[in-house]
Amino acid sequence: MTVTSSPQANTSDVAPSSVEAAEEAWLAALTAPDAEERFRSLMLPECLVVHGPVGHLDDLEAFLRNASGMSRAQRIDVHDVITRQFDDTAIVSCLQEMRVAYLPDRTPFVIQAAVTRVWLRRGEGWRLAHMQMARRFPPS
Repeated sequence: MTVTSSPQANTSDVAPSSVEAAEEAWLAALTAPDAEERFRSLMLPECLVVHGPVGHLDDLEAFLRNASGMSRAQRIDVHDVITRQFDDTAIVSCLQEMRVAYLPDRTPFVIQAAVTRVWLRRGEGWRLAHMQMARRFPPS
């Protein structure tokens, strides 16, 4: 799956009705100019995000603060998606390749990460409860 900026994606407070739709909305948020609003609509207030080369632990508000200051991904390719669903819990693991232009008019920098997202069904929709991202480095 490849995602580029998708301004038409839903940004309402209605949670996606399937895990697949939740994943698509999350990836669209990563490329959107209004990412913070989109992330907030997809995440549970108690969500925890583990990321970075040193293992940052961010609650919802810390994640949103960090995300608002980051450069937007221009394109995201997702590979090797594995989804396991257990009643009202779904675990999605994949490899993500994001292209981010940190400087205007420069070739985007490619960031690869192994990612796991844990989605919980609340009412009729799915919300993110936990995400862990580990950057991938070339084998030595």
